[in-house]
Amino acid sequence: MRPRPKALRQKRRYLLVRVLPPWQEIEQKALYLAVSGAVTSLFGDAHAAEIQPAVVFSDRGCAILRCRRGCEGDLSVACATVTAAGDLRVALRTVAVSGTIAALKGRMDGWIHALPPQEALYGEKEVRSFRY
Repeated sequence: MRPRPKALRQKRRYLLVRVLPPWQEIEQKALYLAVSGAVTSLFGDAHAAEIQPAVVFSDRGCAILRCRRGCEGDLSVACATVTAAGDLRVALRTVAVSGTIAALKGRMDGWIHALPPQEALYGEKEVRSFRY
């Protein structure tokens, strides 16, 4: 079967999402289940099927999510409500939206990724410090 011509394909949008805290390694499947659960709980099954959320790439404290064009705002709102992926507590923050994966991967290259928490002195107490 031949692929459809570009004019007949559904248009997609890709979201670059920052995963906080960035040092936690999250499996792509766990991230997909968290995002799709958030979309379904916010908008219902019918609109979730219309959005068609998917996780395309996940690495180094960031992820690229895919959705249909026109639904990127809904997916961004759903990402803001994610509090856990699997058994890890995480937060997802939308950084950018683009029509191509290559443009988002180009934006990811300049990021300085956070280090794991370090011990620091605050007065006389030792506390964990996070560097972003």
